[in-house]
Amino acid sequence: MESQKRRQKNSRKQPLWKKLYFAFNNLSLFVKVGLVMALCGVIIFLIIFVLFYQLTRIENKLHAGYKDYLLASFYVQEKIIKSYSSSSILEKQLNLKEAKKILNSMLKGGVISIEEGNIKLLLHFSPLKNPEKIKILKTILETLNKNPEKIKQVEINKLLDNLQTFTYSLFQEELSQRIYLQKLFYQTRLMELFLGIVLAIVLLCGGLAFFLMVLSPLKKTTSRIHDITYAKNLSLVQKEPLSVPFKFNDEIGKLVEEVNNLIKYFSELGQFKRVLEEDESLEDVYERLGQLLKQRFGFSHFAIYAVSNSQNTMEVVYRSPEDLMVNQEILVMADLCRAKRTGKIVSSFETKGICKMFIHKNAEHICIPLITGGKVEGVIQLIIPQENKEKIKEIEKNMPQLQAFLEESIPVIEAKRYANSLKQMAVKDPLTGLYNRRFVEQILDNLTAGILRRDTVLGVLMCDVDYFKKVNDKYGHDVGDEILAGVAKVLKDNVRKADIVARFGGEEFLILLVDIRKGEAEKVAEKLRKKVEETNFETKAGVIKKTISIGVSEFPVDTKAIWQAIKFADVALYKAKEMGRNRVIRFKPEMWQETKY
Repeated sequence: MESQKRRQKNSRKQPLWKKLYFAFNNLSLFVKVGLVMALCGVIIFLIIFVLFYQLTRIENKLHAGYKDYLLASFYVQEKIIKSYSSSSILEKQLNLKEAKKILNSMLKGGVISIEEGNIKLLLHFSPLKNPEKIKILKTILETLNKNPEKIKQVEINKLLDNLQTFTYSLFQEELSQRIYLQKLFYQTRLMELFLGIVLAIVLLCGGLAFFLMVLSPLKKTTSRIHDITYAKNLSLVQKEPLSVPFKFNDEIGKLVEEVNNLIKYFSELGQFKRVLEEDESLEDVYERLGQLLKQRFGFSHFAIYAVSNSQNTMEVVYRSPEDLMVNQEILVMADLCRAKRTGKIVSSFETKGICKMFIHKNAEHICIPLITGGKVEGVIQLIIPQENKEKIKEIEKNMPQLQAFLEESIPVIEAKRYANSLKQMAVKDPLTGLYNRRFVEQILDNLTAGILRRDTVLGVLMCDVDYFKKVNDKYGHDVGDEILAGVAKVLKDNVRKADIVARFGGEEFLILLVDIRKGEAEKVAEKLRKKVEETNFETKAGVIKKTISIGVSEFPVDTKAIWQAIKFADVALYKAKEMGRNRVIRFKPEMWQETKY
């Protein structure tokens, strides 16, 4: 639509002939081909008409009857001579009667037959229109109508002279007619050549117009589709629009536009999936999906939910705008969401008030479940405010494309979630949710390099739950796990986000305090010890109080080898246990006399 409006705007600035050219080419293909065929038909009809008219003129001249008049004139002269040279009255009368009959036919027009020996001729006469010839024939007839006995020789001679004059005029007309016929034949030859050239040009132009309007665009379109179908690198082909020799709004133009849209659509779809796959985190994927809904499909109000089927909960991972209200009930009980529960698209446009959990008044909604492996892994909630309700037709039109984009994103989301889960399993302790020893080993080099570069201190705290074995022996391992998880939570909640808390093994925890001042690690350790001592841990066996012992060292204050600093903290921890537990001990050089650690 935008390209069509742009073409119309540009056409206003063009001269009249270009406007007419564009107006013609923007007509329906059926109309254009029909007009071309009609024009060719009219020209061919005019050519046939001109040739027919010329042939009719020739035919009229060929059948003017001058030869018949000449034969009849000679025949009449012969009869008159025989009549007046014959001694028999009967023969004279018959010859005169025959002569008068022929003269009347010549004068009035008609058909008459004459016999000359064994030859019988059929003569055709058209009515005479020449006044002089009519006068001559009438004069001859008047003379012949007299009594033959009273006709004098002078009158007979005059009569014969008139017939000779009439015959001579016929000869003159015959000669002029022959000259005229030769001229007509010459004109016809030229006309045939000219009309043949015109016809060839018309047919050539008609064929060229058909080629330009239909065959060439179709051929180029077919070739382009073939290139896309068999391209080795589809992404390169998709970057180039369909190449055609014109951009008009007829059926071919619409076909080209639709093919271009198809190429663009698949290009965007493929590019979208590639970008999603290259995104590092699941949060980036949800951000990308949110931008797609905003920019590609024009939604301003929506929320993206991630579903935890194991816990039957939902989490808002993206919302637009950022302060968009969501129903808190569905977050803690996902089955309250109709789209999650049924696995089907839920639209209030189709059924008013279909979802009781929808909290936005004066707005409509469409909820699309993201399904993989038969399970709903997420829900897209599109909210259409009342003032945008007129866009429903556009939304319905774009819904298949939106679903296609979502279908491309579902496997990526599933893979990212799975990879995230594996990654968490690899670097996090499943019981406490803290980082594990493997994670600590992976980050220590970069972490200590940064500490040295910034010339700060890294506090190393080794913590151990006091008398933890007694909890397992008395209450069981389930209660022991609850105590570990509770202690881990206290430790994590009472350090900075930049600090690292890890379960180092069994009931031991390692805490790395990043970028602190010298001597500050011991103060933080004391704060943590007091917090654990003051906490009541609620377990299946009831409320249990526990304490921890902490050994402290500092890198690079105590040593410039990070693993030695961790060993020093561990030595200080054992010293705290020897001194009665529930205390913090700062490492001192005299606690470790060995060279190996």
